[in-house]
Amino acid sequence: MVMNFRLFLILFLFGLSFQSKIQAQQLSADSKISILTCDPGKDVYSMYGHTAIRVSDAEQNLDVVFNYGVFSFDSPNFMYRFAKGQTDYLMIGQKFSSFIPEYQEEKRSVYEQVLNLSPEGKNRLFQALLQNVRLENREYRYNFFKDNCATRVRDMIERNTGSTVHFTENHPTESYRGLIKKFHHSFRWIDLGIDLLVGKKADEPVSAYGQMFLPEYLMNQFANAEITVDGKPQPLVQETHTLLEYPNSKLDSDWPWPALFFGLFFILILSLSFRGYLRSKKDDRIDYWLFSLSGFAGLIIGWFTLYSEHPAMSPNYNLLWAFPLNLFFAFLWTVKKWRKQTQNYFFLTGILLILSLVIGQGFNPAVYLIILTLLVRVVINLIPQKS
Repeated sequence: MVMNFRLFLILFLFGLSFQSKIQAQQLSADSKISILTCDPGKDVYSMYGHTAIRVSDAEQNLDVVFNYGVFSFDSPNFMYRFAKGQTDYLMIGQKFSSFIPEYQEEKRSVYEQVLNLSPEGKNRLFQALLQNVRLENREYRYNFFKDNCATRVRDMIERNTGSTVHFTENHPTESYRGLIKKFHHSFRWIDLGIDLLVGKKADEPVSAYGQMFLPEYLMNQFANAEITVDGKPQPLVQETHTLLEYPNSKLDSDWPWPALFFGLFFILILSLSFRGYLRSKKDDRIDYWLFSLSGFAGLIIGWFTLYSEHPAMSPNYNLLWAFPLNLFFAFLWTVKKWRKQTQNYFFLTGILLILSLVIGQGFNPAVYLIILTLLVRVVINLIPQKS
């Protein structure tokens, strides 16, 4: 959940009064604590959905949401810190009446799972949430796969209800990359960007427990979870309600524009290369541009691989085709008197390109077309000129 600075400031100021107002409250026996799961939205920041905790108590005239998904684009050096993986999120408390209108406006479904907690368990969790919302405790370092708005909700409930929670387990078959791709059908260019920056570790299988970094998967896990009460296992979710219902934007799908674009680009380069070979006339400008662009892409990917704290960034075998030295080679290739020596670089490039195809990292479909395009130029530059 991302908000503009004005809304962020309003909620922040509300949080100050909220904290002092309810700090000493105890929940009544008829109070409810529930999980709110919000469907994905149509903006990039909301494409995975959202999770929060609701505490309602009619006797105390209390209906609040504890939200771990708040940050502001107006934070100092936001883009640089975001790229480095140093984004700090806040946990705030807000009235339920201020939480739900945003999802009505964006036409995003909201589901509520009322938890089957004892009165003692509710109060333990409530006091832990109040402690967490304090100014000195509310900030945390965001980690998309391991520590986000969904995993924080799960962890608070596991650790602070006074009872043991049992989640179902399965044999891990899906990877982080495979899981998040289910939410990218309307964001094809974003999907390509993520695939370029996220490395091989994202292809490792994820347990059912680990899959709860996605709100939808957390909701499904909670629906089947059990809690031990008085020594007996009981369903963790007591009842489920649909608070808002709209078509799920996750089911929307756009054309695979990156694959189409680079597919046409591959056909163009293949045609120009083949025509140049038949005419015994190579167009070296193609190599300048291709190797300059792939090298530049390698510098960006390499920076993220080396310096970003985002999870699963290293190792990243996109660097085999987006090899940073390609940029230096493109400069040398412009000097015709060095052409005989620098032509050997195509052997190295060919080896790296073939290796990238068998290394086992999941590539975006568009990347395979980029690799094939580069291979075309490698072959054209290594085979003898047609006499």
